[in-house]
Order: sequence, then C-alpha cells, then structure tokens
Amino acid sequence: MLVRYIILGFVVAVISSATGIAYSYSFKELGDFSSVIPYSKIAWMFTSASLGISGLSFLFNKVLKDIGGLIINIIIAFVTIGSVIIPTLYPPVFPETQEMQEFYPAFVIPLHFMVPMIWFALSSYFLKNKA
Repeated sequence: MLVRYIILGFVVAVISSATGIAYSYSFKELGDFSSVIPYSKIAWMFTSASLGISGLSFLFNKVLKDIGGLIINIIIAFVTIGSVIIPTLYPPVFPETQEMQEFYPAFVIPLHFMVPMIWFALSSYFLKNKA
C-alpha cells in the first residue's frame, strides 16, 4: 500500500515540476524571475511537496481509516490557500537589474496551486483500491 503512495508522489512531482517549469518559461515575456526562482528550485520544491503530501496522506489514511483522505485533502486545501499570502506580504529581495518586480505575485501564486491540483486529480486513480 505504501508503494502506491510513493509512486503517486513521484508521478505528481514529475508532472507538477514539468508544468511549473513550462509555466515559468512561458512567463519570461512578462518578467524573467528565473534569477529569483530558478527552475531547479521549482523542481525541488514541487518534488518535496509531492513526496511530503504522499507521506502525510499515507499516515492519515493508516491512522484514520475512514476519514483520513478527507482530512488530508482539507489540510492541503487550507495550506495552499494560506500559502498564497506569503509572496504578497514577504516578497524576495530582487537584484537591482530585475524589471517588473510588481508582477512577482502574479507569477508565483499560480505555482502554489500546481501540486495540489495535480494531487487531487491523480489521487483518486492511484488510491481507489486501498486494500
């Protein structure tokens, strides 16, 4: 059963990392933030988040058999929505050559939703037969 969670975590990590890097690359026309958030950092953060969610989901489903999935999904939703506040209140220190710094929140906020959206989309398929 743990293998399904690990596979799900890696699949979510690969898809969300590829999506995040493609989104970041396509955003370059509006403002290039690759000096602040490089592609490697996007991939590392998405992989860490995906595997962390997989581990927590396994633990919650193991301990709370009936409502573990519901509780972990609620936690993921609230943490994701709450994390959107961080780039608006605490923007990073930009290099002096960085143009269009005011577009940083518009760039980074969609990145916060990629891992949870892909997790919610794929978890029902990977975890449908928990037995």
